Amino acid sequence: MLVTSGIVGGEPGGGGKMADVDEYQDRHLTIRVVADQRDVREVTTIRRAVFTDEQHLTDVVDRDPYDFGAGAVQILALLDDLPVGVGRLHVSRGEGQIAWVAILPQYRGQGIGWEIMDALLAAAGQHGAKRVTLSAQTHAVGFYRLLGFRTVGKVWMMSKIEHITMVRDLEDED
Repeated sequence: MLVTSGIVGGEPGGGGKMADVDEYQDRHLTIRVVADQRDVREVTTIRRAVFTDEQHLTDVVDRDPYDFGAGAVQILALLDDLPVGVGRLHVSRGEGQIAWVAILPQYRGQGIGWEIMDALLAAAGQHGAKRVTLSAQTHAVGFYRLLGFRTVGKVWMMSKIEHITMVRDLEDED
């Protein structure tokens, strides 16, 4: 299932929406729901590259119980048909949890993360979520604030990287 497709662009450093920017003019971005085992392998490859190899957060990127089943939506971003980013949503009892949002380092700052989040938030609404939460790395708090999230609680550490819980209410957005 195709979620969105278009020309990619954005401000260096991220946070941009898809746009027709000269530097990226011939790059085609497709954001879609994971459809088959090949897609699942691509998701695992990107998770491993970012969360294991780059950030050293975890060695377990392929056995999340919330990846599949009722309320689960996995998103794959393809730039010119090359897998470059991922994200996952799980909705249960009216609450969505976004996790595993990752863009390969060489493709960051082109608006791909924004498009993945937009697709995940749309899916959350379609699955009846009234609220969405995520665990943000603190360097990304500004990005998530632009998407309407607010911080709650205190900063906590995971493998030497600071995180904080963020929340966005969806029930008033109809």
